[in-house]
Amino acid sequence: MSSDVEAQTDVVHSIWRRDDGQGAADVLIGSNPSAFESEPVNILVVDDVEDNLLATKAILERPSIVVLSATSAAGAQELLRTNDVALALLDVQMPEVNGFALAELMRSTERTRSVPIIFLTGNRIDPARTFRGYEAGAVDFLFKPVDPRVLESKVRVFVELYEQRRQLHQRNAVLERLLEINEKLAAKLRQDHGEAVQEALTDALTGVPNRRHILQLAETALADRRKQSQPLSLAILDLDHFKAINDTHGHSAGDAVLHAFCQHVRARMRSPSVLGRVGGEEFLLLMPGTVLEDACYVLERVRRTLQPHAGAAYTFSAGLAQARPGESLSQLMDGADQALYRAKRSGRNCSMTRLL
Repeated sequence: MSSDVEAQTDVVHSIWRRDDGQGAADVLIGSNPSAFESEPVNILVVDDVEDNLLATKAILERPSIVVLSATSAAGAQELLRTNDVALALLDVQMPEVNGFALAELMRSTERTRSVPIIFLTGNRIDPARTFRGYEAGAVDFLFKPVDPRVLESKVRVFVELYEQRRQLHQRNAVLERLLEINEKLAAKLRQDHGEAVQEALTDALTGVPNRRHILQLAETALADRRKQSQPLSLAILDLDHFKAINDTHGHSAGDAVLHAFCQHVRARMRSPSVLGRVGGEEFLLLMPGTVLEDACYVLERVRRTLQPHAGAAYTFSAGLAQARPGESLSQLMDGADQALYRAKRSGRNCSMTRLL
């Protein structure tokens, strides 16, 4: 497994195995909200009178709430550019840019559009101005002097709503991260499965289909031949005196010869022909859509171009057979095998076809 996937697996384990016994499932469905890290919530207070700011801060500020203070709309916008806030308390009567205008500025910016606003005012306002306030995004009006208990109560509601939204966002982030990790792990599992399947079907030394796979392919090719009435030729190839190569040059050289031989044959095959190793130095060559005469030509081309490898010169013998109507794979291979024996008895380094 790659280091990247291992790291992602560690993340999954850290999420799902918790020291306190609570699982991520509990966290995700909300039964353990304290599992998410809780940071102080910011409240913005804007008032051009410093004493009002100090009084509001004294009422609201605590370890879980930070009061951000500004004496002007410009100062408030600067704070909003760098801080997320759960609620904005805006004084209506301010010089230059009043609270209503500041609220409209906040509503025009994506970052602050959804920040709840409570207006603070020292004067009773008429219905028209009240309408303008609500139109600018106000959720409430409070009149000065504000009762501390009323202010605390209203602020607490918006703080709780903000914390709920933040926890929901954290849960969604966890879910998205779990989904991302799950998709990557699933992709890695699919890759590993594909590699495992390929490994199970492939001869490790030569890279060609192993005995089990090539015989499966041969059965399929024979069934297709019956359905489509197309010719199918099959050859069994055996490297001549291969034991002598191992004894003279060593087994590593023998392995190199086997690998080079497979590469040599495959480079001269035409699709959909396929070469597989059936054991030791013996190979099975399937040639769907190929008549016996053409199959002989293919093998002779392979023979003519064969070169020594790893310091060892080598040759091969082959027996060929073309599938007959109603013939089973074992019968077809038996015919090719008999032809191979005849090639060996004839001095090797040649190809023979089965007798009629």
